[in-house]
Amino acid sequence: MSKANHPFLRPAVITVGNELIYGERSNDNQAWLLKRLWECGLSARIALSLADDSTQIAEEVKHLKSTEYFPILVSGGIGGTHDDVTRQGIAAGLAVPLEQHAECLAILAERYGDQFTPQRQRMAELPQGSELITNPLGAPGFHCQGVYGFPGFPNMLQPMIESVLPALLGDGARQPLLTREYTLPTGEGTIASPLEAFSIAHPSVSIGIYPSNTRLRREVTVRLRYPPAAQAIADDFDTLIAKLRGQLPAD
Repeated sequence: MSKANHPFLRPAVITVGNELIYGERSNDNQAWLLKRLWECGLSARIALSLADDSTQIAEEVKHLKSTEYFPILVSGGIGGTHDDVTRQGIAAGLAVPLEQHAECLAILAERYGDQFTPQRQRMAELPQGSELITNPLGAPGFHCQGVYGFPGFPNMLQPMIESVLPALLGDGARQPLLTREYTLPTGEGTIASPLEAFSIAHPSVSIGIYPSNTRLRREVTVRLRYPPAAQAIADDFDTLIAKLRGQLPAD
């Protein structure tokens, strides 16, 4: 499913793997995906880490579909070993069967030759109606009904994501969001009210407040994220920050 036949973009990111849930490995794929989407002006609305559990994957995919998230980007667990159950979970969440994908099977057979074991053949069992996502380094990914399945290897995932982004963004490709950052020698409570008022008055921008108590004195970082078209609003925010700074007690 491309952007052309979906009314809006509301991305969800799912990373799958027991090693993530157990804290055995940092979730670098999630961090990269979220950052890459943000750079495209397409910030994810939700990010989930799930165990290698087909039932749980199915439940989350079904829920995200029913609440109109698109695209749903899933990484990890699409291999052929017994603990690779993402394909099964996606199929169940979409209420379609797994079926052998002839094109995928042919690609895998050529890639693995006489090492094309039954386990590797499982990677050609995809949700019914899937289209392939080319993977120059390994087994293809797939997409079906707005759900995209990618391997968990970063060197495979990242170029595959780049290959699908143009189709998702289409002619309405968004410019990256811009950021301005300010540091004030105060606590968040001192500046919370005027920043909240500004946020309500200008819903096209996002204001984050990040307090820190790690230094000898209190300090808060304020981060403004805004589309390029909101330069005037960002300039008004500069003025507000300067006013707040001037109202703070001198050191």
